[in-house]
Amino acid sequence: MEKTIQTIPFLRLFTALATGIFLCTYIAFPFWLAILFVTLFLLLQFFFNLKYRFNTVSLHGITVHLFLFSAGIFLYHNYNLPPHFFENGKFIATVLEVPQEKQNSYKSLIKIEFFQTTDSINGTNEKVLVYFEKDTAASNLKPGEKILFDTSPQALKNNGNPFEFDYKRYMERRKIYRQVYLSSEKWIKTDLPESKSVLVKAELVRKELLEIYEKQKLGENEFEILSALTLGYKRDLDPEIQQVFSASGAMHVLAVSGLHVGIIYGFFAFLLGFLNRKKVGRLIFAIMSISALWGFAFITGLSPSVMRASTMFSFVIFGKCINRQTNIYNTLAASAFILLIINPNNLFEVGFQLSYAAVFGIVFLQPKLADLFHVKNKILNYFWALLTVSVAAQIATFPFSVYYFNQFPTYFWISNLFVIPAAVVLIPLAIGMLVFSGIPVISILFSKTVNFIISILYSLLKEIEEFPISVLNISINEIEFILTIFLFFLIFIFIKTHKIRLVTIILTVLFLLIGTSTFLKIKTQNQKEIIVYNNTQNRMVQFVSGKMNYVITDKELSENSFEKKQIQTTSIALRLKQPVFITSESEYQDENMFFKNGNVFFKNKFVVINKMSTGLFQQLKPEIIIDPPVNKEFNDYSYDGQVLFTRKNYQDIDKDNKKIYWTEDQGAFRKKW
Repeated sequence: MEKTIQTIPFLRLFTALATGIFLCTYIAFPFWLAILFVTLFLLLQFFFNLKYRFNTVSLHGITVHLFLFSAGIFLYHNYNLPPHFFENGKFIATVLEVPQEKQNSYKSLIKIEFFQTTDSINGTNEKVLVYFEKDTAASNLKPGEKILFDTSPQALKNNGNPFEFDYKRYMERRKIYRQVYLSSEKWIKTDLPESKSVLVKAELVRKELLEIYEKQKLGENEFEILSALTLGYKRDLDPEIQQVFSASGAMHVLAVSGLHVGIIYGFFAFLLGFLNRKKVGRLIFAIMSISALWGFAFITGLSPSVMRASTMFSFVIFGKCINRQTNIYNTLAASAFILLIINPNNLFEVGFQLSYAAVFGIVFLQPKLADLFHVKNKILNYFWALLTVSVAAQIATFPFSVYYFNQFPTYFWISNLFVIPAAVVLIPLAIGMLVFSGIPVISILFSKTVNFIISILYSLLKEIEEFPISVLNISINEIEFILTIFLFFLIFIFIKTHKIRLVTIILTVLFLLIGTSTFLKIKTQNQKEIIVYNNTQNRMVQFVSGKMNYVITDKELSENSFEKKQIQTTSIALRLKQPVFITSESEYQDENMFFKNGNVFFKNKFVVINKMSTGLFQQLKPEIIIDPPVNKEFNDYSYDGQVLFTRKNYQDIDKDNKKIYWTEDQGAFRKKW
């Protein structure tokens, strides 16, 4: 095992750097302390190099790792320094993305470059989410154009609902801290020179390529799938398409990443692989193939996932060029190390973790799975290899999938048997569509072929989605996630080393994992809770008892609505059964709940919704009143319980009244007993 680690030097360097970055999210290291440590360990390293002795080798290694640990802290602090937030003036900003049509607005990303007051102009560099009022001017904006507006952006914030995606933190790690809504009269397009940055050019090129696709008369679904598959453009992807690909275990095909870069490299190697026969040819092939990979990264908008894969493949190609027998694990660690230096926030990207876990699984597990059976038939052997690649990747990414997405696609092994070959065919064909778009006969042939393949592919995936238990809803918390990762790590080491003493440790960790899961199941059986969500459009109140739960809403929830997904997320996280949905105008009664005319009796709790407690119920004194009518009766009402408001359209209420809970300001209200 020690010899194996010695052959992967970048793994140790990556671990030291990543540890420093990771700890910054839990421990508030002062920036000056990080600078001090980096300087100190750098000087010590310089000293050990001058006075190098055999007996100081260990100190030399320790110093290197401490330096990288401190460098991780420094890089994280420095990269995440927020910009100065200017307010109450005029802003000049560059449009970075093609405006995306939403239900009531156009969404884009801008970069504020100048802030102007009556007596000064200040340069700045702040990315801001922008929502334009729907009009022709907003829809015609192009990346690189500059706009002028005087509305101060507002800080991003989460809704504060349980188990929701931490959108605020997600955006902050992309260095986006604020957002702004601009009505038509609040902004104008300027005549200032357009931006020529690489990111803007990449976005413009992708826009032009998407327009070529649009002219090919593809079906609506086929166009959206092709745009995501080849150009990484998913902003307009239909939720139903996402659901089909996700439930069938094929979502990774729509996220342009290592698979797509590998296909590009394989196609390029197939065409020009003969250059590798000579030394000069290897150099030419390396330059051309690396250029092709980064060209693909450019037309996909320089997304982080493609840049990760391109960096990794570039290392492999360079190693082959100089005729070095590269260690794939060292190559993986080296590319990850460099990506963390460029952007330390990559460590927390789900895509970053999934990408490296999947590649590790393929490299480490796939050969071992493939050797389980020896298939002589070439065609069957091809599908066996494809199956083992898919299984290896899913095993390695399993802990991440269930932790971040709370689900596992049961039939991934079926879908990947035809999804991956389809991607191998579609990507070169899509390139052909772009190259020959000006030649009518050839472009029509390409587009009809692509349209046919995608329509068949989508139909097959929809069939798989309809299979029974196509998705397993699995929820694990942070402790279970860490134990699962550790368990997998130990199993992989055992497969590599066959050391019997590891079995005891593996069984111990497995016992801890089972014990944790059992404890949570017992806790689930005894849980009782009322959740009032922060939703100003549709009041949602969830009542939980054990695994049973009931959701009362003003309006019925559609199947793919954001609100229903929020309820499902909570239900999975709390390990609940499917909710019973009740509208506020209906009535419901069972052994746990009685609901009628806004009065709720649930497990010895009395809750009133959208009314005051009157008549017979007034003497019962409800524990919670949600959105009562504001009138003289409310102002005169003597009440010791909790009053909640899910909307802010109550002008006559004292906003500082501590007895009142505002979900829009304070997030979801949760009461457990």
